[in-house]
Amino acid sequence: MASLVLFALGATDRFDAWVIEHGKNYSSAAHVAAARRTFLANEKVIAELTAMETGSAEYGHTRFSDLTPANFVSQYLTRMPEEAAGANMPPLPVKEMVDAPDAFDWRSENAVTPVRDQSSCGSCWAFSAVQNVESIAYLAKKDRSGGPTPLSVEQVLECDATDEACYGGWMQSAFEYVVSAGGLASEANYPYDVDGHTICLANQTFNATCGDGICDDPPLTAYCELTCHANRVAKAATVSSWHNLPSDEEQLKSFIASTGPASVALDAGGPLGALLPWLQFYRRGVANPRHCSKTSLDHGVLITGYGTDGSSPYWSVKNSWGGKWGESGYFRIARGVGACGINTKACTSVA
Repeated sequence: MASLVLFALGATDRFDAWVIEHGKNYSSAAHVAAARRTFLANEKVIAELTAMETGSAEYGHTRFSDLTPANFVSQYLTRMPEEAAGANMPPLPVKEMVDAPDAFDWRSENAVTPVRDQSSCGSCWAFSAVQNVESIAYLAKKDRSGGPTPLSVEQVLECDATDEACYGGWMQSAFEYVVSAGGLASEANYPYDVDGHTICLANQTFNATCGDGICDDPPLTAYCELTCHANRVAKAATVSSWHNLPSDEEQLKSFIASTGPASVALDAGGPLGALLPWLQFYRRGVANPRHCSKTSLDHGVLITGYGTDGSSPYWSVKNSWGGKWGESGYFRIARGVGACGINTKACTSVA
């Protein structure tokens, strides 16, 4: 509703109302002017996304409307590096559940932690993996009182030597790290702390400054800190292994209904060069963007359930952009059509 009200206002008033709605603060008049120009330019992007949508999704201004599509992609999506070791391993066989319910969501079973915010760091892959571990480890317990414990994404970012922290990664190799590390600390004991500093890659050669010709493991950073202290904190949850999951969406549905949420990757930014990041402006509804790719994946998320809206089957997907984005931090995307490649890299940890 707020988005509809915005478009009914004049250009300046639309921007001013959006600034108030999202509590934006800019350091100078020049920054305000730049944000306004970007905000208004993004209305053309929103109109184009709306015209290209084949589902019921609504697009409009969001907290990201002062970012150009290029800046949004670089800050909030992830450069999936070379394929993770094991990412193409045969999937875990999943028996079809004839009696799988028509609709199901692990949120209703108190088996999913609250939505968190990755901030301007390409750590979605780590959030996807950690949130899967949270639910899978919890569902393996005999005593399920109190819900799952939020676990440390920061530990994965700082200590996983295979992936690339804020620069990108894969859920499969994150699972490999969690298994080898003997588990994850709680979020409370090892909190997320990407704002204000750059996380060095765990496989870099470290000194006071990276990028001076000595640290030659890209991507280079102007300054970074080696802060991994996984061995100093107690582990709050463990898993024993991980598996890929079938790309067949009926089998994926059966896994989710019977076992737990699944980590998945999808194309949120549109095909290379198009700069139409549909998820940047998603507000509600079942998305089925016509232009998204099934192979160029750039965002890791967690499927927690599924259902049908009218005649449209959908996946319920937990994002990591805070609870005020989308549908209380979630989005829905078409199920059964391989929408944006969401079924192609599904995987899970195993307790």
